[in-house]
Amino acid sequence: MSSSRTELLRGLPHRHAFSLAWPAIVANVTVPLVGLVDTAMLGHFSDATHLGAVAIGGTVIGAVGWLLNFLRTGTTSVVGRALGGGRIADAVTHLQRSVLMAVGLGGAIVALQWVAIPLLMGVLAPAGDVRDLASGYALIRLLAAPATLLTLVANGWFVGAGDTRRPLAVVATVNALNIGLDVAFVAGLGWGSAGAAAASAIAEWAGVVVAALLWWRAAPATVRAAVRTWRGKGLRAGWGRVVSLNGWLFGRTAVLYMVLTFVTAYAARVGEDVLAATSVLMQFMLLASYAQDGYAHAAEAMSSREIGRRDIVGFHRANLAAALPAVAIGAVFTLLYLAARDPLIAVMTDLPAVSASAREYFPWVIVLPLFSSLAYLFDGVFLGSGHTRAMFVTMVLSAVVVFFPVLAIGALWIGDDRGHDLWRAFLLFNGARGLFLALAYWRTTVRGGWLENEAVAST
Repeated sequence: MSSSRTELLRGLPHRHAFSLAWPAIVANVTVPLVGLVDTAMLGHFSDATHLGAVAIGGTVIGAVGWLLNFLRTGTTSVVGRALGGGRIADAVTHLQRSVLMAVGLGGAIVALQWVAIPLLMGVLAPAGDVRDLASGYALIRLLAAPATLLTLVANGWFVGAGDTRRPLAVVATVNALNIGLDVAFVAGLGWGSAGAAAASAIAEWAGVVVAALLWWRAAPATVRAAVRTWRGKGLRAGWGRVVSLNGWLFGRTAVLYMVLTFVTAYAARVGEDVLAATSVLMQFMLLASYAQDGYAHAAEAMSSREIGRRDIVGFHRANLAAALPAVAIGAVFTLLYLAARDPLIAVMTDLPAVSASAREYFPWVIVLPLFSSLAYLFDGVFLGSGHTRAMFVTMVLSAVVVFFPVLAIGALWIGDDRGHDLWRAFLLFNGARGLFLALAYWRTTVRGGWLENEAVAST
């Protein structure tokens, strides 16, 4: 027993994990810059109506991106396992399936948005200029839906192939072009929210071109040859397993998005200051998650390759190498938030009532990165190994067994501030996600089930 444990712990691949994690961390951190530039441009060269329109329209765009992110994560899982097992043809076949899905879903979004967007805006915004501008913003942005989804597929291949630097290059290109066009269209031409939408849409189409070029240049000759061969009957087979894999991912993300949306809606019912403070505090949660997600990406890439090789010891070693820094990053953010509460809040807002409300609930944010670290890590592990059903089940349990009951208990029996009830429930929800996934990890290891889904990677 001790010798096997020594073998497991000796020489963990920390350097490899770091080489995969840091580009993902940098790419994640650059994403909010676009939103900041949008806000700054509209805040200085437009008015509150256009700012509100972008906020509402961005809610729709964000939902589409969240719910269809399975095109990236599902591609990473299947491609990583196929390449790990040396099954190049299977990896390429799944890439072709994912491209077809991206084109089909993107085309459907473009075709249906002309009906769907007016209906959604009728729910999200009152009649008037804000609703009209928000509709226009969303309609322009969604013209780039096929490009956005195809870029997700390309980045999924890159991560599955153990390459997180090319996704960084794609994100950097999209963001840089978006920022430049924002300045030109909003500040220079005065197009307001429509200009911000056009800048994003053009940048997304440029991004998919860059992604395709980078993919082709990086692909070995064997992969290029397989791509040139349309697989016909082989491509038509295997869709059931792919739909199952992605369906669990879609369901898991839908539950998470529902909880996050509920947090905002509940805060709005508590009061305007609590809503504003919750919006500010959520930015601190996202900031920590960007760094922690970097090692989740590393876990995806490494675990999928080891499962493809059928190397269970290597699989556990890869997960340990990603786990230690992931938890450490959570601890660092917890210490940072503990030491710098007031300066951080001051950067985000100078409104006295909002600042006071943010300080009131900030203790929950302090411990949130540490509580969430296992959830982010195990998401990467279960995704890379193809066990997406466990991700869905544990997410539902965390919401149904922990989040909503804890919120109800706080409101009905504890009797403290409703904002504290909300943040307590949200903290325990994130902790429960990590705990339930850890239990699922232990159970799958004990019964030797890590390779049971490996058939998904083959045609």
